[in-house]
Amino acid sequence: MKRAKQILIAEDNLADLELIKSAFQEINLHAEITIVKDGEELVNFFKNTNIENLGLVLLDLNLPKIDGMDILKKFYVDDVLKKIPIVVFTSSNDYDKIIKCYEYGANACIQKPEDINKFSQIIRAITNFWLEINVLPNFKAEVV
Repeated sequence: MKRAKQILIAEDNLADLELIKSAFQEINLHAEITIVKDGEELVNFFKNTNIENLGLVLLDLNLPKIDGMDILKKFYVDDVLKKIPIVVFTSSNDYDKIIKCYEYGANACIQKPEDINKFSQIIRAITNFWLEINVLPNFKAEVV
């Protein structure tokens, strides 16, 4: 049984990023947090990093350079990457985009709340499920 030790956050909005980091501090999260601010950084992370301990990708759809939807498509066709849980955390309420996210392998789609307290509750629920409750497959492979 494997428990995650690392979270990757793909978020370019500094205000949202600060809220996420604040929520992690509030819940005293014991995990390594890596932050990328655009899709190109995200792709490079997977090319250059051992993903063995990665338990969650928190993905914004509106990333510069390579958007979140294109990232999902890349994960979906990769036998290793598609095993990593991806939670799309977006301000979009576009139903068609949400459907596409699930079609491309997103494990969950969550709309970012406007209420700061709700924001923290949602981050707590996400991390509780994906890092404490969920069991991940063991995988060791090079990602290209």
